[in-house]
Amino acid sequence: MATKPDNPHDRFFKETFSQPDILIDFLNAFAPESVRECIDYATLTREVDTFTDEQLAKHFADLIFSVQYRGQSIRLVLLLEHKSYTEEYPHFQINRYLLNLWESQIKQKQPLTPVLPVLVYHGNRRWKKRSVPDYFAPLHGTLLTYLPAFDYLLIDLSTLSDERLPTLRSDYARLTAILLQNSRRKRELTRLLDTFADVVRRLVETPDGQRFVSTGFLYLSYTADLTKVELFGIFSRISSQTESSTMTVAEELLQEGREQGRRQAMTAAEELIQKEREQGRRQAMTVAEELLQEGREQGRRQAMTAAEELIQQERRQAIAAAKELVQQQERQSKIKFIKAMLTLNLNAATIASAAELPLAEVNSIIDEINRTQAP
Repeated sequence: MATKPDNPHDRFFKETFSQPDILIDFLNAFAPESVRECIDYATLTREVDTFTDEQLAKHFADLIFSVQYRGQSIRLVLLLEHKSYTEEYPHFQINRYLLNLWESQIKQKQPLTPVLPVLVYHGNRRWKKRSVPDYFAPLHGTLLTYLPAFDYLLIDLSTLSDERLPTLRSDYARLTAILLQNSRRKRELTRLLDTFADVVRRLVETPDGQRFVSTGFLYLSYTADLTKVELFGIFSRISSQTESSTMTVAEELLQEGREQGRRQAMTAAEELIQKEREQGRRQAMTVAEELLQEGREQGRRQAMTAAEELIQQERRQAIAAAKELVQQQERQSKIKFIKAMLTLNLNAATIASAAELPLAEVNSIIDEINRTQAP
């Protein structure tokens, strides 16, 4: 299991919108008919290029496609707005991106291609779209000619109400919209996953759908204001197949937590061993120096023997302390996980299976939890 990505929103956006069927579904729902009828969806091809520089990376994640538009080759660029609130001057960021793309083509002596910019916004408030002249105080009509004149296509996920969500034709697109728009809204996310549980049920009927649901669960585990156990509880209520698909991810996340705990414990152990070595070395050298000052050969041998014995003793103590620290951290991790699973009213056998622990150990921990919670 990989560690948490730098930006889980970017990763989920690219994993979903890079699939042509999902992208086409969103374009059909948000693009005007005059644009939709010009795009030859059969020619849609993902490109590996990116034109976000260091400054633009603060605003967008990008996906680039080549496509035929009324027989002409163009680039279709998807830009995921990073902020959860509306951008005041989006045209200027988009213009910078377009210039980066065209400058790259000029440097490589390639023909310049038109670009259809598509902005994907997943904040809570509705996007306030303006034209470039609206950024300025009232202008004399003759000045309008000298302003940049371009627009962008907007996919505003905040406009997808319960009633409008079915305008997305595929369950893949519907779940993508639900998760991107509501991953940071605990109550609304829980409500929508319950309301549109049929979407998830249909997806997990196929292997591809199961993988997609697992990807969504992983995305929420990094971004949602819900514990992994709460998320697992929501998905397990939908169906047994959904529970099975997400259980694998939950187990991997638990294993990742264990590995991280082990690494931290080993780091602490190594530091402790090093500290004890240094302390033992200093003590041994002090003893050795005192005996050496007496100038006796016997003292030298005694000093060296004492030094070696002291170092060995300190090493054994440090290793024992490290092992005890690892065991304590693993024990606390198990107790924390089992406590969370008990809140879902799961029995000991189910918990033992999820945590990959012996049933006897799970029962022992449950008894310990009950004793500590007793009045």
